[in-house]
Amino acid sequence: MTDTDEKSRRLADWHELLSRPKMGASLDAWNRELRNEVDLIKAAGLLDTEEAHELREQANAAYRHHLEEAITRELNE
Repeated sequence: MTDTDEKSRRLADWHELLSRPKMGASLDAWNRELRNEVDLIKAAGLLDTEEAHELREQANAAYRHHLEEAITRELNE
């Protein structure tokens, strides 16, 4: 498998994880898992610093979005 293939596969896996948030107490764990995976992909030499930063920003934005949704649902119950 080439580095390009490996990068494509790992990014596809990462985006799949991003698309399936874990609600409740595990939302923090989901965000940590996303960020840890970025670190692993970068450590493997498949991401540069800018790409890793962009993925972390996506993970943080998704986390904030889902956290706000969870809080709103809780307040409306």
